[in-house]
Amino acid sequence: MRELPKPIFINVDPAATEAKLIARYEEKSGKTLYPAQVERLFIDQIAYAVTRQEASVQNAGQQLLVRYARGPILDYLGELVATPRLLAVPARCVLRFNMPAAVQQPLLIRAGTKVSTQDGKLAFLTDQDVVIPAGQSNINATATCLTAGVLGNGWAAGQISSLANAPAAGMTATNTTTSANGAEDEEDDRYRERIILAPEAFSNAGSRGAYRYHALAVHQSITDVAVHGPDEGQPDGHVAVYPLTNTGLPTADLLERVRTRLSGEKVRPLCDTVHAYSPLERPFQIKAHLTFYAEADRAAALAAAHAAAYAFAQDRRAGLGRDIVREQLTALLQVSGVYRAELQYPDVLSVLETHHWANCSTIQLIDAGVANG
Repeated sequence: MRELPKPIFINVDPAATEAKLIARYEEKSGKTLYPAQVERLFIDQIAYAVTRQEASVQNAGQQLLVRYARGPILDYLGELVATPRLLAVPARCVLRFNMPAAVQQPLLIRAGTKVSTQDGKLAFLTDQDVVIPAGQSNINATATCLTAGVLGNGWAAGQISSLANAPAAGMTATNTTTSANGAEDEEDDRYRERIILAPEAFSNAGSRGAYRYHALAVHQSITDVAVHGPDEGQPDGHVAVYPLTNTGLPTADLLERVRTRLSGEKVRPLCDTVHAYSPLERPFQIKAHLTFYAEADRAAALAAAHAAAYAFAQDRRAGLGRDIVREQLTALLQVSGVYRAELQYPDVLSVLETHHWANCSTIQLIDAGVANG
């Protein structure tokens, strides 16, 4: 997205406003004003009120532009391009229903069967009817949390196991996957990006931007998307989409939702076959020896260098195809108090492809003492 200068609808300059009011009063009254005079204090109040009004006008103007709009105004701008904000969605998981022994006849477990967490605070309902076939003792079913948002995320296998109103005596249930993909309402920055991308989707997907737009619309946890076609080695008529989430690699459930959304007749060109894949992880580690100036606060400098390394790692994690450049990292480690940063890892330049995800596993900064002299 091209950088543009911040728009100025009205010039907000409190000092200039105050100076103009003072000059006008002195011109009309023939008196010279000094800071402690009552008239000067009164003019200061007027200047303050005028400045606040000017700031309100500037803010109102900015709210009309997608790049600067916030909250409800951004939602209204999204309506103009048929791009509503993604609202909070509940977490999902896979539940396994077990019987003590193989059933003699098919046993129906209806959609909406409720299984709660062990503490009883959250409940998950099955998404569809499932049947334990005769001669078997268990069946899996997907389930969705009753509470939308991130609260339903992160419940490890076995922690969702309180079955209410079991369909059959002796039946138990437990989650076999960690619950995931719950999310809060879409944040302004991400929503803003989708609004700007919206014109790409005015016709069926075909451009990379259109596939990216539709993939981002699947779930608010998706932060970046790589789109590959024949130019990147895909067979003719095939499109590969690689979504990245704010927690890293997508779940199988989320990949299937992306594939389904992008395979819709109103989304893809008629002859395109869409595939959704997990990005390829490129793990790396940061390890460096830091030499400090003799007069430096070594603990503070080491902490600042660690913060810089962490920021670098997070920036690499936040998107796809972000190269790992040793020189950039070395420069970041040269914080105040550091005489020399000797980088051990990463040991080579890593140029990533657009569907690669750089993921830092460890950060190790070693105090190598002080510089001689």
